Amino acid sequence: MATAPPQPDPDLQSALQFLRAGWFDRAEPLFRAAHGRYGDRPDVLHYLAVCASKRGALAEASQLWRKALAKDPNEPMLSYNLGLAARGLGQFDEAAKRFRDTVRRQPGHIDARLALASIHIDQGKFAAAERELAETVGVVEQIMQQPEGERWKLVQARARNMLGHVLYRVGNFATAIEVLDMAALDAGDDDVPRRAQILGDRALSLGGLGHHDEAIAEARKALELAPQSAILNHVLGFVLYFAGKPSEAIEAIEKALEIDPDFAQAMQTLAIAKTASGKVDEAADILKRSLGRNPLNRNAVLQLSFLQIEKGDHAAAVETLTPYLKAVPEDARALNNQGLALRGLKRFDEARKALKKASRLAGEDPLVLTNLGQVLVDLGRAAEARALHEQALRGMPGDARLLTNYGACLAALGETDRARETLDAALAADPNNAEALAQRTQLDA
Repeated sequence: MATAPPQPDPDLQSALQFLRAGWFDRAEPLFRAAHGRYGDRPDVLHYLAVCASKRGALAEASQLWRKALAKDPNEPMLSYNLGLAARGLGQFDEAAKRFRDTVRRQPGHIDARLALASIHIDQGKFAAAERELAETVGVVEQIMQQPEGERWKLVQARARNMLGHVLYRVGNFATAIEVLDMAALDAGDDDVPRRAQILGDRALSLGGLGHHDEAIAEARKALELAPQSAILNHVLGFVLYFAGKPSEAIEAIEKALEIDPDFAQAMQTLAIAKTASGKVDEAADILKRSLGRNPLNRNAVLQLSFLQIEKGDHAAAVETLTPYLKAVPEDARALNNQGLALRGLKRFDEARKALKKASRLAGEDPLVLTNLGQVLVDLGRAAEARALHEQALRGMPGDARLLTNYGACLAALGETDRARETLDAALAADPNNAEALAQRTQLDA
């Protein structure tokens, strides 16, 4: 005897209609009722997770998608949505894992590939992002060979735009421009926001090649398309600064911050431009404002502490660095700045400990090595310092700062003639090196 097919669940049917209409508050109670009848069925868990995410309950949505995935581990949609929830919760490693799982199960899942690349970019893993995006561009090219493949052109524009940006970030400027030009062809004339973004990345790459006038013109073209874009106003300011026009750069960057007051990268660029314009106190205030929003902003911590060290305000630099290093104790650059600040306060043994730790973490960094060498000379351990200065100079031969420090070390060892030769080399490399001149004058006194 034939078995009648199962009857569709009316609550689920109604809930799905509400979901498609965007009425999540009406859909959710019906899905909860279905969950009471069917238990942890993957589709019901998924729909409940969608409703939870739409009302902003990402942690709850994440748990529901995790349960659904445990029931149906081969469904790429579930791992992809779990990845989106993890990214929204700031769990970037978890999100990357889920997007990789999605791509493994469904290699043509372009959204997952782009989301994974985006996380790599946010984490500064540009080599990984480049590999992912190059593969994504190839996959989309294959899709575009199929019937109706032309509708993927805008997706390809996005993928190539991202790849061009990453190539810029790794310093491959010429190739970045080639890829961005292809992205512009894919975007066509209708996708104005994408064209503006492509032009902005093209401006950055031109600036990287030293073509500053072209970079400025390209950034201005981008802004004509999207004048209220904080990112593109920042791009203009950035290329103006590196073109040697800090005053003009300040105006553009301040416009970016008017549009987006929380734009941390723009604050840091503005501080650099203010410093170059001689407005050091204003630069420090900007960086303090940035740290008020995010006390663990690494770039702002390093930038502000360096400014304070340059001004001779070593106690303030220690104060800036201490909470950051408490949270991130293995940051070699921050430890290096801490060592310099402590040295400025004549707390030489503490400075040595900070720089010794930095040297263990940074390996062959010449600046860390020479700074550690300076502190050892301060402590009367010039014989130990000598090897560090020589190692640093192998990494950066001819650098005026390193030669000055080595000359001071040789003077402390009593090797006066070699010290004079080394300090003369430092002055030849940088005639305005006041410290080398003072050391040289002292030797001749």
